[in-house]
Amino acid sequence: MKSILDFIVDILSQPAILVALIAFIGLMVQKKPASVVTSGTIKTILGFLILSAGAGVVVQSLEPFGKIFQHAFGVQGVVPNNEAIISIALEKYGTTAALIMVFGMLVNIFIARFTNLKYIFLTGHHTFYMAAFLAIILTVGKVNNTLTIVIGALILGLIMSVFPALAQPTMRKITGNDQVALGHFGTVSYWAAGEIGKLFKGKSKSTEDIQFPKGLSFLRESTISISITMVLLYLIASLFAGVDYVHKSISHDQNFIVFSLIQGVTFAAGVFIILTGVR
Repeated sequence: MKSILDFIVDILSQPAILVALIAFIGLMVQKKPASVVTSGTIKTILGFLILSAGAGVVVQSLEPFGKIFQHAFGVQGVVPNNEAIISIALEKYGTTAALIMVFGMLVNIFIARFTNLKYIFLTGHHTFYMAAFLAIILTVGKVNNTLTIVIGALILGLIMSVFPALAQPTMRKITGNDQVALGHFGTVSYWAAGEIGKLFKGKSKSTEDIQFPKGLSFLRESTISISITMVLLYLIASLFAGVDYVHKSISHDQNFIVFSLIQGVTFAAGVFIILTGVR
């Protein structure tokens, strides 16, 4: 009996296996073909492990940036990317986040079934981000593990039902029907933007009509824009920290410009790996 319990504990303590198990059960309940169940379960494990690998790359590139930033400005640096910070957090809070996610989805389904909020939140990766965020906040707030899962699931399920309803009047105006709702945790800001936009109806020019130089079209690629941004941040922080400090204490006599270029691109590569896992 003890060996069985130990086996169950081992499964529940591994976030990758736990999330894959949730995917497996979901596909089985939907009576999907065996090939879909198998591929979906394996891809879920692979995606989670890719997230962890990307987190390692991001942490590796941010560690020297944090030291440079702290030396230059006397404050701690932060991870300027939600995918990156969530993937890092999953190493410690992965199991709790996975459980909050699955029970939060059940709460969302319950609300849709028994209330007037008939919305099912299908933006899976955003659900996972919010579940991880709630796991971190509640755990740091000294809430015990079981209560963290219960409170986190209730909050997650509630906002997964309320946010689409908040944006639906605007979605209805855009699409002309109620067939599609917006599933995103930035909905409050989108709703506010829509309300403010009403004040300028007929007076503003759409960004779709703005013609940008074709030479800047490469910036549409997120990996490139992130690389450029991080390289610039590294260069600015290095200049404020002092080139001598960077050469002697951080880059081991490697030119700070070359060092900044390598670290900035490495960070972008880590984000790309994370996004690959998410997709």
